[in-house]
Amino acid sequence: MAYQQLREGRIRTKRGAIATLLILQAVVLAAGWFFTFMQVKQATVNAVQDLVLDENVRVADWFAEQLAEGIEGSIEYGSPEWDRVQQRIEGLRLPGDGFACLLDADGRILCHPDLRRNPSLRDTVMGNMSLSSADRTENFMLSGAPRAETVAGRLRFFLGGTHFVATRYVSEIDARLVVHQPEAGLVALSSQATIVVGIVAGSVALSVVALTALSTLWVMRRYDNALERINKGLEEEVERRTQQNLVARDALIMGLAKLADCRDNETGLHLERISEYSSVLAHKLAETMPEIDEAWIDRLRVASSMHDIGKVGLPDEILLKPGKLTPDERRRMQTHTTIGADTLLAIRIELGEDELLDMSIRIALEHHEKWDGTGYPMGLSGEQIALSARIVALADVYDALTSRRVYKDAFSHEKAREIIIEGRGSHFDPSVVDGFLSIEREFDDIRTRLHPAVVMPTIRAA
Repeated sequence: MAYQQLREGRIRTKRGAIATLLILQAVVLAAGWFFTFMQVKQATVNAVQDLVLDENVRVADWFAEQLAEGIEGSIEYGSPEWDRVQQRIEGLRLPGDGFACLLDADGRILCHPDLRRNPSLRDTVMGNMSLSSADRTENFMLSGAPRAETVAGRLRFFLGGTHFVATRYVSEIDARLVVHQPEAGLVALSSQATIVVGIVAGSVALSVVALTALSTLWVMRRYDNALERINKGLEEEVERRTQQNLVARDALIMGLAKLADCRDNETGLHLERISEYSSVLAHKLAETMPEIDEAWIDRLRVASSMHDIGKVGLPDEILLKPGKLTPDERRRMQTHTTIGADTLLAIRIELGEDELLDMSIRIALEHHEKWDGTGYPMGLSGEQIALSARIVALADVYDALTSRRVYKDAFSHEKAREIIIEGRGSHFDPSVVDGFLSIEREFDDIRTRLHPAVVMPTIRAA
């Protein structure tokens, strides 16, 4: 039970450790993923901006030649030449909501993809806008004296936001081409790209956590299996040695008990009979007494053999006296209960707590107590007497009655049964007597089987 509780406690601790490890790892990975994602996003935005600026320059250089093809001189708003250029502006397709427009010398919109639908755009003047590049801000006037080179950068509108633009003066038509790429579109494209990266990175992070969890569980499972095998081996070894110690203890106790019979001419079957009587009677009583279980009966089987161990302290002239004992001799005879209990108590003090010795002490001390309180050595009555001692008391009397002693012949089973019934409620516990009567045939069988063929004079019963 203690090992099982320890094992369950270790499992709970292990699960808590794994959960904590995975949570910490998930937090670290999530933080790393977030900061990495932000860095990747910013780097992606910068890279896209550079690519768009370069692409705008390329488109501006290429489209400037396309716009001027077949047209000579400046164009007027609404003229056929203007219509041809406007169609080319409208037909240009750029990614991310990009578009191109033309400005006249005053910086007003001359051609724009939405100009036919919204003629008011013609009144928009861009001549005072400034252009800023990634590394510097430069005021670049889109109106006034033309500058022939292609310039790229960011163009900030008061209400229209920021555009990435490339502008080039087209001298053939005396107009300025401006290729626009709205920043919002670029941000959306960059976000789409970085979202994919984020999803991939997040998936990788989750995979790392999952693989870590699986590998950790696998390693700890192998460790637990190995530890469980070791613990099981140790437990089996402890159990084996415990059983060896119990066998050795019981053998020593039985040998000690036989000291009381060493001066007896019988073969020593008295102890075996007492053990058998006590055991079968306890099994019967267990049907109505929940305190009796198999372990309790096993202890009783051994402890009952210790009931008369105190007789080793009595002289032969009392134990083997054929006649009636004098009052003084009877008092000395009765001391075998306290002698036996003191002997076993001394062993109990040296060995420490032991249920078998505890039961043996109570039996040795109390097996001559009587239910009505007239017994010895302490005059206990009723349930003050240990249940084990009440059982052994009946077994001991039955064996004494059905065995030959130096002062009497053996009684028959029937005679012994009558005497025990007479003692119900006075000498014996009524429930113990009732249990005996329900299995009396087993007592008779044990008596027949364990009595020697030749009965010799034996030790005096107390």
